[in-house]
Amino acid sequence: MIGVGQKAKRQTEIRENFSRPNPWRKLLAPFAKTISPLVLFASLASCASVSQCDPSLPADPRLTSLYEKFHALGRQQSSTPLRILHLGDSHIAADNFSGDLAKLFHARFGDAGRGQFPAGEPFPYFRRQGFTISATDGWQTVNSLSPQATGLFGLSGVRTTSAASHDLIRLRADTPDGFGNIELDVLQQPGGGSFTLTLDGTPLGPFTTHGTSTRLMRVNLNGKTAQTILLSPNGDGPVSLLGMGSEKARAGVRYESHGIPGATLALMNKWDEAILSAQLSAMQPDVIILGYGTNEGFDDHLNMKAYRALMEEKIVFLESNAPKASILILGAFSGNRLPRWSQTAAWSQIKNIARKDLPCRPLELNERATYDILLQNQNMVLARWHEPPRLAQVRRVQKQLAQKNGLWYFDGQAVMGGPCGMHQWVQESPPRAYGDHVHLTSLGAQSMARAFWDQLIRPYESYACRQKATLSP
Repeated sequence: MIGVGQKAKRQTEIRENFSRPNPWRKLLAPFAKTISPLVLFASLASCASVSQCDPSLPADPRLTSLYEKFHALGRQQSSTPLRILHLGDSHIAADNFSGDLAKLFHARFGDAGRGQFPAGEPFPYFRRQGFTISATDGWQTVNSLSPQATGLFGLSGVRTTSAASHDLIRLRADTPDGFGNIELDVLQQPGGGSFTLTLDGTPLGPFTTHGTSTRLMRVNLNGKTAQTILLSPNGDGPVSLLGMGSEKARAGVRYESHGIPGATLALMNKWDEAILSAQLSAMQPDVIILGYGTNEGFDDHLNMKAYRALMEEKIVFLESNAPKASILILGAFSGNRLPRWSQTAAWSQIKNIARKDLPCRPLELNERATYDILLQNQNMVLARWHEPPRLAQVRRVQKQLAQKNGLWYFDGQAVMGGPCGMHQWVQESPPRAYGDHVHLTSLGAQSMARAFWDQLIRPYESYACRQKATLSP
């Protein structure tokens, strides 16, 4: 509590401080009537923070090339988009995690579009944030994950075909920006038919897909923009689409993502290498994000030696066909299992407890060592939520190969809090994960995207700050 004498003394000190010469007062006098004290304080604080670079965030040597590209965008020294290709499983199939990342990159470095999408509706909950995609029932969509899938596939892992002139695919941008520099990937093939594109009511074409051999055909409509794209076969033969979308003709980030529910890294074996090489050559990605691992980790029969060899093979392929790309590895997120047989066997004891509310406890060492036997014998010791042992092994291989090959690694499980992190996110209110203990809610996807962004970009921001200080006179 301040006494009367102390208060008077303090007021005297304040008056004396104001009466002293202050170089800032003369400089700011012309603006004093138009700038509020709060705005002025915020402005000065932001100016002061620009020159304060965080020394605890050193530049990651694995990302030097990427930092330079980000820096060129940030300083408006690049007029071409920085292209990001994100491949993965159901964590990006509904475009929650990937769409949230795209928003972060676009807000910071500029929006150069979302690249290509699979044509049509490849699975029930497919979507892309900011876009509406629909197709008539006549289109035949083949998912490369299907055991019966045959034929050629590209980066989307999906092929959509029709020969009927009444069939239609509609792609609409739900934001005023629309599409720019529209591009399509189709199969050129013997007997291939032609199609017409209609951009905001204006038809273009016909574009023929007939050729002497089956290979990738890229249709580039440079300079063409639209809010709505319609594609329809002309009825003279099958038209097979691998992807359709656009890249805006300006600096910024193109964030293209392809995810298939249930996918593993092995799915890439069903994609045609010649088509992949042609697509990567046309796109020239600056970043490739590999987001597989969850489905491998839930496979109790996964051969870890074969998985390691497969991952090494795919890294070599991507490095060979996209030599300028920085490859980022997403470590498999936390995921928990409750064996189905345990619910039936123990239901009389736990009938008053909801499935999602059963406890989670990491596997003990002896449980890991004998897990296959315990699972086969339906041992009730496993009648709880727990992380399958292969998931940790998959994560270990991912991290080891990232270190070996000088790739950037993101530990999603650590972000979630460890082996039972998924269970913790399910129990939160509002939840950040669904009761299946595998998939993230929109809130959880936002949290994961923010964590990924912070770990990747915060060191870059410190790097950019140091670069600015170096260039300053």
